[in-house]
Amino acid sequence: MAVTMDDQRGRVAVLAVDCPADRVGVGSVTMDTGVVAPGSFIVGVDASNDIIRWSLTVPRPSKTSSQLVR
Repeated sequence: MAVTMDDQRGRVAVLAVDCPADRVGVGSVTMDTGVVAPGSFIVGVDASNDIIRWSLTVPRPSKTSSQLVR
């Protein structure tokens, strides 16, 4: 399965996940802060079969004390 992530500037990540028939396929990509432009982004999933079920988690980094509004 291919997973892509785009922001307003273009493609920022590509990830291939192997989906074995007998267990869950897992993949991840880590990006440095600032790689994705502020605002919305698009995640695309291209599965080879319509019966493949998938889920996606996109965590945001925690705000540090220097980023908090006082």
